[in-house]
Amino acid sequence: MLKKFSLIIIITVTLLWLSGCTLSPRFSQLVQVTNDTPTAVAEAMVATPKPTFTPTPDWTDTPTSTATPLPTDTSTPTPEPTATPEDTPTPEPTDSPPATDTPEATETPEPTDTPKPVSQAPPKPTEPPPPTNTPLPQWDYQLAELFHSPSEANILSIMVAVQGHDGGWIPGIRVVGTDPNGLVTKSEPTADQNTGHTPAGSSVIKSGNTKFEPQPIAVYITGSWKFHLETADGRQVSESFTVNMSEENREWYFFRFTPR
Repeated sequence: MLKKFSLIIIITVTLLWLSGCTLSPRFSQLVQVTNDTPTAVAEAMVATPKPTFTPTPDWTDTPTSTATPLPTDTSTPTPEPTATPEDTPTPEPTDSPPATDTPEATETPEPTDTPKPVSQAPPKPTEPPPPTNTPLPQWDYQLAELFHSPSEANILSIMVAVQGHDGGWIPGIRVVGTDPNGLVTKSEPTADQNTGHTPAGSSVIKSGNTKFEPQPIAVYITGSWKFHLETADGRQVSESFTVNMSEENREWYFFRFTPR
């Protein structure tokens, strides 16, 4: 752009010089300034649109024609043709999935009646089990006979017979008695034969193979007496039994034991 403007200035100055214009020196200076500093000449021309000339008495100044700048050739770039896109293949339609069968509505079950609570009677108190009977020991001997009869005697003497079922005498067995005061007396062991009889003069005669006479004194003591049999080594072999005695109503007694 600046080069074109300088070229126009040069052509104008040349034409003026050829026509004999006295402004040649001024334009020469202006051309020199323009060549040196194109920007300053443009600014001077804009600042002083009409130069002032000193009138000469013998000729009239011809007005200087202002150079019209040539129109700038603004070239519009031609756009490059846009490449036409190739045809995009149209996608084939996809098969629609088969419609899903709508499930039939299920019937809502009717509400079930809530069972009423069954009132239960309070449990009965558990009764304690009845006491179990303690089995009695199986004794070797049993009391087969207890005989008593009134007596006038002051001495307590009890005839005892320990016999087999055939009537034979069984030796080695003691009679153990406890008086109402708790005093214990043991008889002599039984013999293998008859050793005595019931008191003389009684209407009933009883024989035995040992006798029981309490110690230290064989007297009647009113109250309950307890008796049983035991072996020579102290093992009880018969059940215990009781006999009630009285000092005023005295009686004589006979015990007979047999094996079970």
